[in-house]
Amino acid sequence: MKFSDVNEKSWDDLRPYVDTCLLPVTGLTGNELPWEATCALEDLRDALDLFEIPFKGRVLTYPALHYLKGGDNMEQINALCAQLKGSGFKYVITVSAKAELEGVLAECDADLSFTLSPQTLTESLPVEKKRIAEQLMQLWTSNNE
Repeated sequence: MKFSDVNEKSWDDLRPYVDTCLLPVTGLTGNELPWEATCALEDLRDALDLFEIPFKGRVLTYPALHYLKGGDNMEQINALCAQLKGSGFKYVITVSAKAELEGVLAECDADLSFTLSPQTLTESLPVEKKRIAEQLMQLWTSNNE
């Protein structure tokens, strides 16, 4: 489910079930040509489909962090994770399709981070789907025991 699917009235009903926020990270720099920016957004959309479709009703996708400022990207991502948790989400998961962000996202304050490049999704889609499902289930069940 996307943030734009939720209105003020429906949020109160959904809130008990939607405890997980997806924070998409596009990782644009501003140096991309228009077609490169389009490709980056399409790649991110494909990665998000692995969460939004099978886990609809449990996860809510927030607007993407499209541009990362130079320098300490970790600080920017961590601040957003903290703000999302402060707004009531129990879990925050970062998702990117940009392989160069794997190290940054792996070290950030999100509960889980996934970097799913187009190459990864082409070469091992079933494996990635299984890995995502297993890690999400582990996150959700280990914190409810």
